[in-house]
Amino acid sequence: MKCSRKSISLGDLWVLSNEKLSDFYLTSWQKGESPVPMLVIRLVLAGVAAGIFAWSLYSGASPYWLIFLTNWGVLLVFLMTFSGLSVSFVATFRKLPDISDGNLPWYVSVYWLTYNIALIISLMITGLYWILLYNPEQDEEQSTGFWLDLSTHGFNSCIVFSEFILSRTPLRFVHIYQPMAVGLWYAIFTGIYYAAGGTDSLGNPFIYEILDWRQPTRSLALIAASLAALIIIFTVMWGLTLCRDKISVAVIRTTSLDLPFTPPDRLSQMV
Repeated sequence: MKCSRKSISLGDLWVLSNEKLSDFYLTSWQKGESPVPMLVIRLVLAGVAAGIFAWSLYSGASPYWLIFLTNWGVLLVFLMTFSGLSVSFVATFRKLPDISDGNLPWYVSVYWLTYNIALIISLMITGLYWILLYNPEQDEEQSTGFWLDLSTHGFNSCIVFSEFILSRTPLRFVHIYQPMAVGLWYAIFTGIYYAAGGTDSLGNPFIYEILDWRQPTRSLALIAASLAALIIIFTVMWGLTLCRDKISVAVIRTTSLDLPFTPPDRLSQMV
């Protein structure tokens, strides 16, 4: 497909190709080509994400766990951190394939896809929860309620933001449809769930009270506003990615070659 002067391939629209494989296993803030720093970072992030995931499952273990957007976010971050960790493990302990043709290995594409989605959806969940849903009185009734809320709606976003700021993982604007597709699918799912007679764990005919399909106008307005917010968040993170890479190249990754002094050529007297 041609767009003005630049050719956009299927790999550009999806997550199949990139110029540098090292973008997915090196940090933005290191010199050299060692994958170990990012491996250590991802070990820590994966450990924290696994702990939050296990805590969320244990606290809310029921058939209703997967109906909540918060838990979709927890699962996405868990998948992102462990797929990123697998990329770092391969880069550290095995020989990476040659990608002179730009085609990425499947496990790198899986990580990139989950990164694109988890980064934006997690930030969206954090904003929606603390602005629209947080009820301090409800947390006071449960001693662990606040800390679980903070973990699933705060620390989760800290994990993906740490991955974003420390890694070199690219964020292409053309990939905006990926988190949007997940957000739209969740909205459609809530409508189907309501139409099929689904309830929350307390028997209410909605998953979130603010997204009650008995009031379709309000629900559609919330979905439209959420999609607009998602586009804004993606645009901001895309811009920050460009800033991250420019600062990294200018400050950290810029190297000067210290070449040995070459004496003048005896015949031409030129260096």
